[in-house]
Amino acid sequence: MDILNHMDEERYSELSDFLAFVGMYEDTERIRVYKKLMDAHRDAIEGGVVVEAGAGFGIFSEYALELGARRVYVVERNEFMLRILRRKFRGDSRVKVVPLDVMDFSPDEEVDVLIHDFYGPLLYDESLYVLDKLRFKPRIVLPDGGRLVMKVVPFDEILDEVVSRDVVEQLRGVLVADLFDYDSSNDFPHGVLDWKWGEGLRGDGYRFDRDMRDYMLIFALELWHGNRFMCRAGECSNWSLVFTPVAGREFRFEFRWGGDFMKVYFRWAH
Repeated sequence: MDILNHMDEERYSELSDFLAFVGMYEDTERIRVYKKLMDAHRDAIEGGVVVEAGAGFGIFSEYALELGARRVYVVERNEFMLRILRRKFRGDSRVKVVPLDVMDFSPDEEVDVLIHDFYGPLLYDESLYVLDKLRFKPRIVLPDGGRLVMKVVPFDEILDEVVSRDVVEQLRGVLVADLFDYDSSNDFPHGVLDWKWGEGLRGDGYRFDRDMRDYMLIFALELWHGNRFMCRAGECSNWSLVFTPVAGREFRFEFRWGGDFMKVYFRWAH
């Protein structure tokens, strides 16, 4: 969904974020695995204080109420989402809609459970950084981990008539989402980055033991909680697989906070 008419930059940004939320909720598998995770932690939610960070439409806040939460803080900064959230939870004394970035939120009581979806397709390229900078410490974070995994595929197995060798040669050093249709249920054997609540981001790249210049790199986000796998990009359609042709023996990621989201810097060491 794209906005086609001209408007001031701030309004455009807010509406673009709003439309991204709309697209996110088309991912029914993502919603299913999140609710299953919440079911597994029902004892902490029932009678407890819950924060949904970056609440969007508040679907997980609604489900926390169904599971018996005593108080739910619905934390959202997008003005268009806030209008919807205020209407949705109007009159429910258990819910407080908070018009803030969760990084600026300081609740007046202990938080039992924080629910979030701050993952980007490259794991740390959206807002997981915010969870590492909270002003409060929830007892449980759902989910509490994630990985960026990858595999390498020979050009001959993936190139087609449109995205040919000539095309991908122009894309060395460029990370492209959804460049090919690819079955994400295949094995992704190599770990690149790992994030764990309370520990932050670990890893920054990968080194090959041989020349692989006729190969395509495919990155996939994986959601984890504890030792439990939740879903992978592609299976949960909210996140795209990311492609780039191999352009060296070693690559590195760097993430820099831009005030709203992480900026991704990617380079090959030749």
